[in-house]
This record gives sequence, structure tokens and C-alpha cells, in this order.
Amino acid sequence: MTKNRAKARLKEGGTALGTMISEVWTDEVAYVLAAAGFDFLVVDTEHGSADTESLQRISRAARSAGIAPLVRVADITYALIARTLDAGALGLMVPHVETADDAREIVRCAKYPPVGERGFGLRSAVTDYSGASVPEAIAWSNAETMIMAQVESRRCLDQLDEIAAVPGIDVLLIGPTDLSISLGVPGQMLHPTMQEAYRRVVDVANRHGVAAGIHPSDIKVVQHGRDIGMRLLMYASDVRLLLAAGRQAVEALRGEPRRQ
Repeated sequence: MTKNRAKARLKEGGTALGTMISEVWTDEVAYVLAAAGFDFLVVDTEHGSADTESLQRISRAARSAGIAPLVRVADITYALIARTLDAGALGLMVPHVETADDAREIVRCAKYPPVGERGFGLRSAVTDYSGASVPEAIAWSNAETMIMAQVESRRCLDQLDEIAAVPGIDVLLIGPTDLSISLGVPGQMLHPTMQEAYRRVVDVANRHGVAAGIHPSDIKVVQHGRDIGMRLLMYASDVRLLLAAGRQAVEALRGEPRRQ
């Protein structure tokens, strides 16, 4: 059964690098991102249009390629969380987390007993056709499933210690755009107010033995997060990476030709 490469890196005290799949619903994107060196990808079902079949295809390809498939669900509901994991995801990025009760509900939905209350539905495709017993499959899933609670509001910041203390939460992941809006500095990702919030997330994460992370589209913001101690670094998305590379190529080719 597949190990979660991103979760392993964090457990070892290292840094996990990833990006988001927001538009390109094809198996090949997993192989491309794995070849680029990313540790994980996140399929976006909160703002993206991926269906369950797309999730399963990309998850299977990602496992084969050696990159951990994670999914951003749309909300904290059992049907969304359990079905996503049943499709083959090795972890979750969960929005709208504002209280410890929210965090406990995520763990309840995502983990099998005795940790949570997820109903058993591990199909052979999810366990890599390993023929694992029920106890083996439960132990593997509970150990490898990674839960990232998004930090997107002032209320979440106020409750952060309680959220981080919930067993089963692995990452406090800042959603900087929503957080900047909530803190009254919309879009100003490196505003002093935001930098203070970033430091608080890192301090709380370190205190509770979880990882702090961030997901912006500005590489300077990701680097700032890295420099202050964040260990889960998400940058941009499939379309933004493709667009940036394409623009760079066009600008280079439309420039003045070099003289030999």
C-alpha cells in the first residue's frame, strides 16, 4: 500500500512541496508534477470542477508516479470527506475551519475507528490491490491520511491553539487571500498584519507538534513562509505554472534576436 510522501517528509522534520490542480483533469499532470520534484498535489474540488472519477484517475496516477494525491474538499461534511478518500486521496485540504469542533469533525469523518468514525469502504484500487486485511487497511489509512486545516479567518486565528491540539490534524495551512480579506488587508500578502498572522501560525504549529504551511501564487510569499519556519509549501496551480512558463517563452522568443 502506498506511503504518503508528503506526510513522511513532515514527520522527518523536512519540507513538503506541492501545487494545486485546478483545471487540468488528466492523469498525465500527476506524472509531470512528480518529474518536476513536487512531493504532493492537491486536486481542488472547492473551486474546481473535478468529479469523483477524475479524483480517482489522478489519485491512481499520482500514486504510481510517487507523488502524494491530496484533495481540497468543498466543506466539512462526511459525504464529501469520506467519498474523496474512498476515491484514492491520501489526504485532505479542508476549508472553513474555525473551531476545535470543526477540526474534530474532520478527523471523525476522515479516520477509521478507534480514531474516527469513517465507514469502511477501502476498495482494492485504493489499497493498490494489496489484498490487505481489514485491520491492516485501517491501520494503513489512519497512518497515511494527512489532514490540512485551512487558516482563513480572524476567528480561526483566535481559536488556533485549540484547533492545533486536536489529534489527527497534521498541518495548519494558511489560505492567504481569504485571511487577508478577513484581517482587513485584502490581497496584501506581505502586509505587517499578515506577517504577524504568519508568525502566529508557525508558533502555534511548533508548540503542538504539527506543521505550518501556506498556499499563495506569489513565490516571494512562499519564500517568506519558508524563511520563518513553514514546512508545507504550496505554490500556485497547474494553470498558473503553465501560463508563467508560456509567457516566459513567448517573451524570450519575441525579443531581439541575439547577434552571433
